[in-house]
Amino acid sequence: MTKPEPLAQQDIKRLRMAGLVLPRAPRPGERWVPRTDAEVHLLREAMRLDQMRQLLLAEVGRLRQASGQRSGAEIREEAAREAARLRECPLSPTLLGVVAAGAAGLTQDETASRLHFAPASVKTNRARVAAILGTRSFGHSIAVCVQAGWVAPGPTRTGVDG
Repeated sequence: MTKPEPLAQQDIKRLRMAGLVLPRAPRPGERWVPRTDAEVHLLREAMRLDQMRQLLLAEVGRLRQASGQRSGAEIREEAAREAARLRECPLSPTLLGVVAAGAAGLTQDETASRLHFAPASVKTNRARVAAILGTRSFGHSIAVCVQAGWVAPGPTRTGVDG
């Protein structure tokens, strides 16, 4: 048995907007009422199916919430918040130099030599970058800075030959 495809957000939206629609009344301003046994039966079945539609939608919502699955709108909102947070670079030029050296693949000692810092200062600055950006590690900090466009991956252009 194959696994069913997940419902697309637009399909769920259409299901939410759908509902039981009664036929038009014979005269404007009047309410439609079933006149035959067949119409009564069809109306009951339609009401039952509409209730099932509503129950299924509630279950889909409950399962998505329990699984932690997020909608496209939620993902876009989170990405927009993160982009707004990172729009302005919170790092000083010194810290950006340390990140750029890391992005170029330099070790802590090579970075210290190139930027004329003590190796302990480079270690402290790497930790400071991660703390400022709220990242898990210095490597994650490099990825965030490259993604934001604050530093370019590859050889550094610090103006100091090392």
